[in-house]
Amino acid sequence: MGLERIERWLPQIYLAVALAVTATLCLVTAPFFAPDEPNQSCRAIALSHGGLIAEMGPVEAGARIDAGAFRAMDEMSDIRMRWEKERGTKNVHDRPWGPVTDAEQRGLAGMRWARKTVFVPFSNTAAYPPMLYLPAMAGWRAAESLNLTIFWSLRLVRLLCALTAVGLGWWALRMCPALDRRSAGWMLLPFLLLPSTLFLNASCSQDAALLGVAALIAATLSRVLAAGREFTVGELAAMAAMLAMCGAARPPNAAIALVLFLPGVETAGRGWRRWIGPATAFAAVVAVCGAWRYAVRDVGFEWSDEAEPELQAAFLRAHPLASAWAMVHGTVAEVRDFAQRGVYVVGWNDLLPHHGAAAVLVVCLAAMLLFGPRVVIRTGRGWAVLSLAVALPLLGISLAEYVIWTPPGFGTVYGIQPRYWLPMMPLATMLAMGRLRIGGEQLRAWGLLAAATGLAALACTLPWFAAHAFYREGLARVLELNLR
Repeated sequence: MGLERIERWLPQIYLAVALAVTATLCLVTAPFFAPDEPNQSCRAIALSHGGLIAEMGPVEAGARIDAGAFRAMDEMSDIRMRWEKERGTKNVHDRPWGPVTDAEQRGLAGMRWARKTVFVPFSNTAAYPPMLYLPAMAGWRAAESLNLTIFWSLRLVRLLCALTAVGLGWWALRMCPALDRRSAGWMLLPFLLLPSTLFLNASCSQDAALLGVAALIAATLSRVLAAGREFTVGELAAMAAMLAMCGAARPPNAAIALVLFLPGVETAGRGWRRWIGPATAFAAVVAVCGAWRYAVRDVGFEWSDEAEPELQAAFLRAHPLASAWAMVHGTVAEVRDFAQRGVYVVGWNDLLPHHGAAAVLVVCLAAMLLFGPRVVIRTGRGWAVLSLAVALPLLGISLAEYVIWTPPGFGTVYGIQPRYWLPMMPLATMLAMGRLRIGGEQLRAWGLLAAATGLAALACTLPWFAAHAFYREGLARVLELNLR
């Protein structure tokens, strides 16, 4: 099968691989062991019952949640927290967790909805908006109506989130134009098949839909750039809606909306009138994000035990240069951390694969960047706008974590997790892919195909890795345990 034929089938190939991997992950990932999954579940359950704005409890924000659901989440969290205490925090980013034993899980597997509620605090997800939770909201309400067990309720929710995320990725690949005589789908494939992306796709988290939306933003942008034109009114409206969802979910992501100006920068147009549409869409994104933050202004946010946000904010105002250096230092340090553990990780961002698997993944990603098609950016101004759309959200995340998670006056940033950076990866790939021209067309084509095949094969190891990480058992044994 030639590369051209494979390119035509790229969305279908991705769909088959991603659905198989994520559907299996929905079963083999230990219940409530995806990042923040208990709190993400609480937020989705509260939204499904009309709790748009979280309530303030005695200490932090939350909502009234079914007592049976909360008990199942809480007791599974106790298992995870016991591991943390046993392992300590000396090497928290590469620790051998597990296992969840058959006896521990069997004792919780039969728990159902209690039909009575208790107040549950979940301050780190309480301010999240509803749109990206729609699949999870539908799943929790359906599961509650059917009176499924809590574990099977979660699996249904995970499956709906996975179908949504993979469907958005498939749609993004279908939209991709031809770039540099190759499909722009090669630009999205490394992000969509990244083990970290697939693991989040199969979780009860707003991140599942968020990553699919990020892929659609990049696909729409590449389509417009490849045609050498500006956004249509419909495209601007769709882009503004998607960017508003990203920015409302995590405020630093609102800076991605700078891409709305990129086609205007790249094309010679109608003078100042060409900026009316992008500026209106950009203002709409900022307005929606600002309105949501105002609506949840009383919900507050979660901070670490070592942080003191008021003191840190005062330090930032008094020492802007030292604070700026700390944020730049922390962001640059996280680039290395992202390469080491951001691309293949399960659990709460600290369960890493065998070093050999990680090395193969890095080689495949580097080869795809080397041999892939180049996005058509013709001007230095366009390059600068796209670079800012990637860099400003990263720095914004560092600023937020510097204030709410870092000890006052510290020389770097604590609390940045690789998954916070994933929505920027498609745009960063647009900047990096195809910049070096090595070898002839035939070598580049086969190099790209070999790298993509290796990436897909490695993605297929993710269910086995998750089973081993959480249960210290083989994949078949873990499937048997969770299908009871």
